[in-house]
Amino acid sequence: MIIDYTMKILLVVFLLLPLSLCYGEPARPNTALTFYIADDNLNTSHRGVDIIPLAELVDFTINGVAISGPSSMVETGVNTGVFQIQLTLPSTVNGRQLQDGDVVLMTYHQKADYSGNPQTITQSRVLNVIPANPIDSSVQRVRIGHDFTLRLYAPNFNLDSYSPDDIPLSFVEFRMGGVKTTLADSAFHVNTFALRETGHNTDTFEATFKIPTKVDGFPVEIGSTLEFRFTDSSEPSPSSSSVFVMVGSYGVPTGSSSGITQPNVVSEPPLIPQWVKKLTSYWCSGSISDNEVRQAIKYLASGKMITLPSGEQSDISLVKANLCLWTASKVSDFQATKSFANLVR
Repeated sequence: MIIDYTMKILLVVFLLLPLSLCYGEPARPNTALTFYIADDNLNTSHRGVDIIPLAELVDFTINGVAISGPSSMVETGVNTGVFQIQLTLPSTVNGRQLQDGDVVLMTYHQKADYSGNPQTITQSRVLNVIPANPIDSSVQRVRIGHDFTLRLYAPNFNLDSYSPDDIPLSFVEFRMGGVKTTLADSAFHVNTFALRETGHNTDTFEATFKIPTKVDGFPVEIGSTLEFRFTDSSEPSPSSSSVFVMVGSYGVPTGSSSGITQPNVVSEPPLIPQWVKKLTSYWCSGSISDNEVRQAIKYLASGKMITLPSGEQSDISLVKANLCLWTASKVSDFQATKSFANLVR
């Protein structure tokens, strides 16, 4: 019997969209949580991507308290019938900061199921105030000259419960190719002169600065990957963690009446949808085969849900090792797209 790989891929993806889901997510304010709804009744533009208003369709609560959500959800691709909702967590709920164990509940009021009957579908997230990686960034793709926020979760540096504390900029190492320096380098122009705790007793430290055009005399080039590494020297055995960001690009409008074109910021989607990382983790654990994940990535690329650079066929064990590191946030999305490209070549 010949297996229809397209149907099998869709089934693998659908496994990522359970009716009721519960797992830990970082609980920092302004963190974006992603929910998915599979409802082919909403898929009306079969040659385009549908955008559905959420009014009277979706409600959000945290520990039973209603919160505001986004205004719409977007289909994940042409004719998929699967819709993505991005919820940005508030700073507080009824004046209380988010805490470990808080439950975010998304309720979808489906007007008609396959039998034509209305039903209620829920998905939940149990929040975890301790992130998997102590260093994080506001975005994964940055632009030269634009603001960028670096964030550290470092409870050992919270010395005073009554006022915000600081972490020296020199504790964060910056790497770009062969260039190595720290955030204390004058190229970064950090106005706070330190990573400042976001409030009294929050354990979270931030610094905002513009991505420079040069570091140590070397230009910051579009398409390059920047690494920010934090070493927690307060522990008996110091440990280091990194976050990787890619330098994005500018678009240039045409038809300027003055004959001079000005750079214009182009809004770009994430390099890889978040749920692809979950799919890859199934491969790393042996739940799906090499060929199944290869066919899945080919399907996603053909539907333009993921953009792959040019690549060459490589040893699959090396490709898999790199992508498994990516699922643990130890490899950047940009590097992962190269590995995916090598996988499907």
